[in-house]
Formats: sequence, C-alpha cells, structure tokens
Amino acid sequence: MKSNESEKVGGRSKRSPTAVLAGSSQSTAGGLLLLIAITWFIYGTIGNGFLSSFNLFTLSQLAAQTAVLGFAQLAVLALGRMNLAVGAVGVCVTMFTAWLIGVKHVDPLLGIAAGLLLGAATGALMGWIELKTKLNSFIVTLAMASVYTGLMLLLSNGDPVGNIPASIASFGASSMFTPYLSFLVIPALVVAGGAWFLYRRTSLGWKMLAVGANETAAGLSGVRVSRVVIIGFGLSGLLCGVAGMMEMARVAAALPSQGGTWLLAAFIVPVLGGNSLRGGSVAIGGALLAAIFLESINSGLVSLDVAVYWRELAQAAVLLVAVMVDEARRRRQRNAKVERMVEAEAARRSEGAHAYG
Repeated sequence: MKSNESEKVGGRSKRSPTAVLAGSSQSTAGGLLLLIAITWFIYGTIGNGFLSSFNLFTLSQLAAQTAVLGFAQLAVLALGRMNLAVGAVGVCVTMFTAWLIGVKHVDPLLGIAAGLLLGAATGALMGWIELKTKLNSFIVTLAMASVYTGLMLLLSNGDPVGNIPASIASFGASSMFTPYLSFLVIPALVVAGGAWFLYRRTSLGWKMLAVGANETAAGLSGVRVSRVVIIGFGLSGLLCGVAGMMEMARVAAALPSQGGTWLLAAFIVPVLGGNSLRGGSVAIGGALLAAIFLESINSGLVSLDVAVYWRELAQAAVLLVAVMVDEARRRRQRNAKVERMVEAEAARRSEGAHAYG
C-alpha cells in the first residue's frame, strides 16, 4: 500500500488515509494537551499535594501502566474487535511469572519471557476461538475472561505470590532522572514506539488496519484475515502481560485481584485518544496523552480525598463522553465523504457537459 501524503486522482489531489489520520490525531492530541493543562492547573491550585514529587511520581507509574493497557485494547480495536479479558490475561501472566520467579526460583528474565509468551498465547487462543466459532469478539473474550480467571484462582487457591526479586521491585519503585518520573515510563514508551512502527512502517500493520476498515475487502485483496486476527489478539495478550508485569514491579507482589479494574481504562485510553471503536485507525500519541489525562483526573480526585466510588463514576463519565465524541467524529467523516462524492459527481457532469458542448 502507498504511504504518500497525497496522490493525484483524476487531476485532483486526494489525501491518503495516513494523511487524514495524521490530521485527526494532531487535533485530538492538541485537545488532550489542553485538557491536561487545565486539569493540572485546577488540581494544583485546590488539591492537597497534587504537584508534589511523590504524587507526580505515582501518577507517572499509573499513567505508564494505563497507557500499555490502552495499547493492548488498541491492538484488537484496530481490527474492529474488542478484548474484555484484558484484566484476566494480565493477572494470569503476573501470577504465573511470580510463581516461576518467586517459588520455582527461575531466572527473572526467563520467567518474564515465559509469562509474556503465556500472555501472547492466551490472546491468540481467543482470536482462534472467535474465527472458528464465528461468534462476536465481545462474547468470546467475555467468556474467556471467566475461564482464565477461574483457572488462575483454582491453581493459586487465590493466594498472592510474594518474594519478588529486589531487582524487579526496585525497577518499579525507582525514579528516572528526576524524583517526579518513574522508570515504568520506559516500557510504556517502548510499547508506544513499537506500535507506531508496526502501524506506520510495516505491511502487517497496514493489513491489520485494512481488516478493521473492511474485512471483506481486505480478504478479497489478498490479506490472510485469519492470520492477521490471531496475530492481533496475540499482540493484545502480550501487552496485557506487559501491563501486569508493570503492576507487579510497582506493588512488589502478584495479587489475584489484580486486573479487576482494568477494563474501563482499557477502553477509555484508545477511544479518548482518537481511536475508533469500529476499527481501521490508530492514534498512538493520542492514546499516550489520554492515559496521562485519565490518571491525572484520578490522582486529582485522590488529592481532594474523594471517595473511590466517585472516582469510578468519573471514569465512566469520561468513557461515555469519549464514545460520544467518537460517534460525532465518525458522523463528520461520513458527511465529509458524502460531500466529496457529490462534488466529484458534479465535477464529472460538468466536464461531460463541456465535452458535449
């Protein structure tokens, strides 16, 4: 596929999907930057210690993990699908990794690699089941979330796993360059950079977007849809595992309750960041900024001593607004497409009239 910013069609300039997406992403990112600035100003003024080094360090920890979680959801949203098992996959990966490292004393790097492999496998399995059963991804991932959580609780008896190596706990608790920034920002930036490279520079990324935009057309054009879908779900599971590892490093333990509150944030980040729930587009920078904005809201409410259920209500409200904005954006795109078609038809008729005359 071509990645040129524009191409000539019938003597007129036509913007490529990359150019259109870039313009939309820049607009979303600008709006999110403004919202973050306003949020920080308000909470910095009325909050209790919002701008302190401790609070901003914690905010960077949570925002980094939330961003990775959003990219895990984005991997399947780009395909026009969804993953309701993000928390279940994440907790399975974390518990398995902690068991290998803390109980079986496997080398930490090997244990982490094995855990991430498990995450990719559990994700790919959901994609395979969806393709074989022809069921909606909503149903498949919802059912598999219960399966994965049940198996994890059965095998672990619901007991947390401690004895995490000091190197892992230190990575999650250490600051980077400044006391305001956590080292957990590094894996989040690596994941974001990898996602940008995948969708902007590889044929696999273009195929994933093509499947999300129009699965039938992608198949007719030669894309192996089944293979792309399984890879997308596998990538989602892998990133769920990364988010789980980040939480394990942050709390220095693997908890069976981990991941129970991930689902809402997993949808808020990509949708608020400018990604469509119906697939076919990605906005990497927007997802990063959305994670910062979401955790800034949560952190600010904590600084105001707001009860936890009000924070959950705030997250739900943000998701609702994000979905409404996404639908409005899609409506504008449809209207603009109709206008372009009308203009093209009018131009064609005008050219035909001139030729006849």
